[in-house]
Amino acid sequence: MKEINIVSYGGGQNSTAMIIEMVARKMPINEIIFCDVGNEMPETYTFLKEFEDWCSKKGLKFTQIESNLGTIKDYYLEKKLIPYRMFRHCTDKFKVRPMNDYIKKVYGIKTPINMFMGIANDEKHRSEKIRGRKQFTHLFPLIEWELDRLGCVEIIKKEGLSVPVKSGCYFCPFQPKRAWIDLYKIHPELFQDSINFEKNANAYPNATLMGKVKLEDFRKALAEQTDLSDFKEDLSLGQCAYCHT
Repeated sequence: MKEINIVSYGGGQNSTAMIIEMVARKMPINEIIFCDVGNEMPETYTFLKEFEDWCSKKGLKFTQIESNLGTIKDYYLEKKLIPYRMFRHCTDKFKVRPMNDYIKKVYGIKTPINMFMGIANDEKHRSEKIRGRKQFTHLFPLIEWELDRLGCVEIIKKEGLSVPVKSGCYFCPFQPKRAWIDLYKIHPELFQDSINFEKNANAYPNATLMGKVKLEDFRKALAEQTDLSDFKEDLSLGQCAYCHT
């Protein structure tokens, strides 16, 4: 039975560079699939239009899918919860399952699937969270080619495309402190929306999107230009394996 090559596309630098390089190396791609969770950064959606046009010119099939649960934010607002880094519900419900369901529906359950993942060489530890899963054969070309994130950026620039921002929801609990600072500066309305989202949860203020820090307190510190060293990172659980690619 013929193998099918699927690219799991995150909308960020790694997976974009991986596809460009796969095309350059004449590696066959049957379909590129982007799972739209509904709450990516505005810049990601702008870049998606540009990249879809590029894929079309290259003769690549680019498909956007969505979870039948709606957007991440709407789902958690209704449940009065927020995404938790410990359980990774959002990744499973809004990326992994929709992707698996779509592939089974289109290609069947017996078709051998090669799933190409855009994890860079400097983040290869993230691939270990995926390698053992049996549904598909997961492949990590960027690691094989020893390409790090900076190398991915260079590939995108040489292709003449805009460099996308790091993908992921604007309220992602996995993002570091510097990403929240950028959100506050560039999209203050989304920072406020994240505060409202956080406060809606039944577990607030014991559970927050920054781990042990309330976003409202962090915004106040930023507005007052307070020393942020007291707001320590809590990245003990690592990164999400599927997002930020």
